[in-house]
Formats: sequence, structure tokens, C-alpha cells
Amino acid sequence: MPTTTFLNLNEDKQNQIFHALIKEFSQYRLMEAQVARIINDCSIARGSFYKYFEDIHDSYRYALKRVLKEVHFDVFQQIRAEKQNSLQAFYDATTSFIEDLKGTQYEFFYQKYVVYNQFELKHKEYDYRKMPEEYLVLLVDGRPVSDKEQIIITYKWATSAAHETIRNVLSGGNQEQLFSDFASLLKLLNKGLRNRG
Repeated sequence: MPTTTFLNLNEDKQNQIFHALIKEFSQYRLMEAQVARIINDCSIARGSFYKYFEDIHDSYRYALKRVLKEVHFDVFQQIRAEKQNSLQAFYDATTSFIEDLKGTQYEFFYQKYVVYNQFELKHKEYDYRKMPEEYLVLLVDGRPVSDKEQIIITYKWATSAAHETIRNVLSGGNQEQLFSDFASLLKLLNKGLRNRG
């Protein structure tokens, strides 16, 4: 994460550097990005860059954290609000996230993240077993699923499918077909939960 020196910069200078990072990481994947282009774009010295960030990976993590804070959604808030079928909230959140992201200044940054950079950063999946119990809500036809392990496994696979849908749409896949496939998968999960013994 950025150093105290960076955090002590005025907001305009921080934003200037942030926008240079977004430009670089929207055009190049992390392993191809260059400090030289970033510092040239925001008119800072190479030495200053290393006073602000440990390395290019550190600057990327800063940019990613800021982008995710601006564009990400709280799917679990949507799940808790859904009163019939919780998996519908996964679908709604995923499709609206994609629609809201398209055409923004972060679309290509996020595309590079989901296609390449999350793997280069060795991004780990969220461990739902560490989630507070009150967030582990799963409704099927308005009835709660009580088995915690079934909820965790369902969340894990629904999240994985949501991320794969986002990755494929942002990679230029057929959005209509990908949304349809995602909806079919969630219906299949819902059907399995409905028929659980």
C-alpha cells in the first residue's frame, strides 16, 4: 500500500498519480506495465515513485483497492434483501455490476484485472467459513436453508460462476448467452437446494 509520504500529498497530486496508474494498468497487464510510462504520464521523478510505492505491484494494489471501493457492490446486502431466492441476488448483482462498469474509466482496468492480473497477484478466493453467521443467509422459495455447509458451498460456486461470467463478458464474450448460462446455473443450484433432503 502507499507510503505515508504518498498519503501526505494533496488530493490533486494523489489523483494525478492514481489516474496515471489507471491509464497504465488499463492498457497493459501488470507484468508488462512500466514505471517509466507512469512517471512520465503524471510528471513525477522515478525516485518519487519509489518514495510513494514499494514497487509497481504495490502501486497496482493501491489502484485496485481504490477501484474496487468505487465500483464493487455488496452482494451480501442484496442477498439479505432478497426475500424469495437468494441466488437471484447473485444474478442481479453480477449483471448490474457489468452494466454499471461498461463505459466507465475503470472498464479496461477491471478487464485486465479479471483476465490477467488477479492471477499474477495470486488472488485468493474468499473463505466463506470465516464469514459471520448472520451473513450466511440462503433462501429457496422463501424458505431458509439451515445447513451452514450447504450455504457455504452454494456461495462459493455462485461466486465463482459470477466471476467467470464477469471475466468472459469483459473479454468480449456473448453477453446475452453468458447471462443466460449464468441464470441457468443458478436455477440448477436452486433446484438442487429445493430438492435437498
